[in-house]
Amino acid sequence: MTSANDARAFALLPLLGAIASQVAFVTGVLYYFGWAYSRAFFEHFGVSAGTLGFTTQDYILFSVGAMFLPLLTTLFWILGLLAVRRLPVWHALRSGRPRKTLRWYVRLAAVGGVLLIAVVAVITSTPTPFAAPLAEAAPFLLIAGAAMIGYATWLLWRYPAVLGIRRPSRTVMQVRTIALVAIVMIGYIWAVAAFADRKGRDDAVYQEAVHFVDRPAIVVFSVDRLGIEGAGAQVGEITAPNEKYRYVYSGLWLLVRTSDRYYLLPQQWKAKQDRVFVIKDSDSIRIDIARNP
Repeated sequence: MTSANDARAFALLPLLGAIASQVAFVTGVLYYFGWAYSRAFFEHFGVSAGTLGFTTQDYILFSVGAMFLPLLTTLFWILGLLAVRRLPVWHALRSGRPRKTLRWYVRLAAVGGVLLIAVVAVITSTPTPFAAPLAEAAPFLLIAGAAMIGYATWLLWRYPAVLGIRRPSRTVMQVRTIALVAIVMIGYIWAVAAFADRKGRDDAVYQEAVHFVDRPAIVVFSVDRLGIEGAGAQVGEITAPNEKYRYVYSGLWLLVRTSDRYYLLPQQWKAKQDRVFVIKDSDSIRIDIARNP
């Protein structure tokens, strides 16, 4: 026999499942954003992000600050659309011809949504003179198209009496909803990837333009001579007796540190002209890190 507490516990399961699915989706988006961002950022310096050994946590941390604006914008759009979703119904009921007016809104939303998705299909599959200008807008057009079709479907389900139709079956509605949600998710991930790639490249170019002012300064002490030279990097020889390290390298900024390597930039690094120096952590190397003045 099921008690009241057991019934309440079972009733919470769908809610917990929905929350878990949302958390998983957000985590996946953050991970993908962090991966796309880091790939674009380090590619500017000629370093493959895949060789840096970043973990899932690293990718999520890369995305947290940069993803705040897109997630906030998404939330505002959702709240705004929820707030105005009944305006067509309100207008139809007060127009004196509710059935005709609301049918017009349904047709407009459905046809508009189909046209937007068709435009995206043309952009992605057929090279045309109009494809390039619309390429950046394609994921947003895809999301908008799915949302408009979803709105038309919602009106058919919610107001069949006003429209003078029979309400669609629950199975049909579920299939449509799943398909439209899948399209929206594809468009959203597509948009996130494009934004992350653009931001990663922009941040890398900005770092170069401001001469890496927020990067730590690095001084490398080495037993043996290293191939670090040019573009502001300086080398000195330590002649004091009984010193383990014989060479010191300065004029370097830290690009990134992995578990066993330091990726260093010379002070006046320029894209496609200068190298990134990779120093493996070992007993013959000492790395001093200082705040960039």
